[in-house]
Amino acid sequence: MRPLLFILASLALALTTASARTWTSNDGTTLEAEFIAANDTAVTIRRASDGRRFTLPLEKISQADRDWVAAQSGSGGDTAHPLPKEIAVRVAERGTVLFADDFDREDSAEVDDLGENWTTNSKSRAQGEKQNDLVDGTLVMTISPKADHAISVVHNTAEPYNDAVTYVKMKLEEGEQLKLAFNDRSYEPVHAGHINGVTINPSRITLDDEREGRFGPKVYPFKEDPSKKAEIAEIIAATSKSVDLDLETGEWHDVVTVHDGGVLTAYIDGKEVASFESPGFGHETKRQFVFAVPKRAVVDDLKIWSLRANVAASVSE
Repeated sequence: MRPLLFILASLALALTTASARTWTSNDGTTLEAEFIAANDTAVTIRRASDGRRFTLPLEKISQADRDWVAAQSGSGGDTAHPLPKEIAVRVAERGTVLFADDFDREDSAEVDDLGENWTTNSKSRAQGEKQNDLVDGTLVMTISPKADHAISVVHNTAEPYNDAVTYVKMKLEEGEQLKLAFNDRSYEPVHAGHINGVTINPSRITLDDEREGRFGPKVYPFKEDPSKKAEIAEIIAATSKSVDLDLETGEWHDVVTVHDGGVLTAYIDGKEVASFESPGFGHETKRQFVFAVPKRAVVDDLKIWSLRANVAASVSE
């Protein structure tokens, strides 16, 4: 096991970036590196020169650095994006921020105007009526009476992703629903790029492998065929899982989803509520994140981390 002094000394030549800070070991050795994440026992940093990550025991860094980490870190290592502890560790070891949005900005009063890389279907499905508003740092999605389809708010990611952790704050009233969808419009076998999704209302959550199920080639082309009704129902039952919930309405809830291989797991307010394995959850080139809302929903503090296949090297004494 290599002593931390040797590791810190080897890192000291790293170049400083705008987001880097100076870290100090217990013996006074310093280095410049970017803070990535932390949990109860370790901090993950990224070297500026080559982007390599290291996970350092908190007990081996200075008290000032530990205090700084504590100021940044809350539940799950991120006060703005609280994650279950085991997921925070996974993010620290394997995660790279794919994108984040706190919706804390102004938008147009006349039309949907959510910012760079965000698009909506209000023009095509609601006759141009504004359905999405940025209000006091939140995104409020409200269906128009003119709409002939649920609201779709789409973020096209800068690069495709496979395994990922998604965090969002959500507020629903009775009868409202929010879907977090993970799509790939370049994948032609499925309808409209629907790959998989998590649908939440106050009383139920559903994890849906849409690639192999309801929007896939075995189902969607035959959905109006009465002779296929029983077969379609069987396929959909085999590619989705629903679990009862009892969420307090009108209150904020922390929602976390984890795609890891072919398994999709959902957490609400820090507790695992559903997990399901199906091939479409492991789709390797998800290219969009989508909020789908049939009536109304409010969200805030969205963040997605892509997860590398191999765990980063861990550094210990």
